[in-house]
Amino acid sequence: MKLFRDASSRFERRTLNRDILTLAMPVFIAQGVNGLVAFVGRVIVSRLGPQAFNAINVGMLVFLLIVAVVAAAAVGSTTLIAQNWGSGRKGRADEILQQSLMVGVAIGLAILVFGVCTRHALFKILGTDPATAALGSEYLLWLYLGVPFMVPGFFLAAGLRGTGDTRTPMYAGIVMGALTLVLSYGLILGKLGLPRWEAMGAALAIDISFLAFSGILALCVVAKKTNLTLPAEGWRPDLATCRSLFRIGWPSAAEWLLIQLGVLLYIPVIVRYGPEALAGFFAGMAVVALAQSLTMGFQTAANTLVGQMVGAKNYPRAECVFRRSALLGGLVLAAFGTISLLFALSPAFSFFFEDLNPGSLAYGRTHIVILALTMPLMGISFSIAGGLRGAGDTVLPLLASAIGVYGGRLVLAFAIYYLLHPPVFVIWCSMFPDLIARIAIMACGLRRGGWKRIELKL
Repeated sequence: MKLFRDASSRFERRTLNRDILTLAMPVFIAQGVNGLVAFVGRVIVSRLGPQAFNAINVGMLVFLLIVAVVAAAAVGSTTLIAQNWGSGRKGRADEILQQSLMVGVAIGLAILVFGVCTRHALFKILGTDPATAALGSEYLLWLYLGVPFMVPGFFLAAGLRGTGDTRTPMYAGIVMGALTLVLSYGLILGKLGLPRWEAMGAALAIDISFLAFSGILALCVVAKKTNLTLPAEGWRPDLATCRSLFRIGWPSAAEWLLIQLGVLLYIPVIVRYGPEALAGFFAGMAVVALAQSLTMGFQTAANTLVGQMVGAKNYPRAECVFRRSALLGGLVLAAFGTISLLFALSPAFSFFFEDLNPGSLAYGRTHIVILALTMPLMGISFSIAGGLRGAGDTVLPLLASAIGVYGGRLVLAFAIYYLLHPPVFVIWCSMFPDLIARIAIMACGLRRGGWKRIELKL
């Protein structure tokens, strides 16, 4: 299958573009609000000084790892519900949502226990100083305590997106983002009449906001205001459904775990360049959070549409979804990369991160410039991966990410550092072979067509 060549008519392409953007736009908005909140949150945290900025940002990377794993585990729910919805089995879709919620609660409790027990060791492994480790451990403790309340929201949102309802999660996400912003400002800095809890306040702001997200979605589903409803009976594990959810979800969860873990393992290299380089790296990651809101939109649209087309056995249409979502993802992320580049080179960057020293700001600008150049590749990669997951093929994206992140990025970064000791921007350029490898591997898999032959127990 040629990625950017489409034999469909112009009318069909326009219709499909509209369908993709219709599904993606609410995700753009919801994730964009969250990305903007994450950006502003990093700006607020920077007011606490470089040490707290680095400590909380390391903790935030761990939290993003948790969020990514949970969201990826919920992909099984999106895929199964999308395929049942596409084949007209709406009652079965309700049952899958019910089973996925039970699986999600179990995952949340497991993360809580594991995270609380390992939070101190993590900072020692990353090579941070004792003061940074103490602050980061406190932050992670309060984040982990909130995980069981966050997880149901991810699975409810994933299920609704499988039916094509991306608006309800969008509204809940907007409320969550606004609440995070207000509570972060108040609890971190002691504003708005709230106590100044700094690291603990940063974590509690996230916990409370995600609890609100889960609560809003739960109320909508229970009140029957969505496409899906929860059956009154059957609240016991169905092993066959759980196996199907696990079969689809575990490779996605493992993929995101590898990706986020790869970012964490990147830190020991950057730490060797000093705290200014590390602070600049995290300033750039604030922009990545905004870019990921766009990639998540195309990824969700491809996941839902390909899943529904595969459920209806309409494989030519599914192929068109792959092509159009990859093309649109690349173009939109290229535009956002241009905006990011202009932001990094403007006085606005210094204004937002005014409490960072000039050295950290210089590193941050360099990091954002490199990130901006990689963004079109991000748009293509995430769109293709979303479509493959919709077809039930979650192993190929896992394989592509493992080779890209660990072969193209980490091994290359460590090798270049120990052999040449180059400037840090050379290390950051290892993102290019990472993303190129992912796209090449998934494109080869698409061309072979193995995703058309996957049999799922629906």
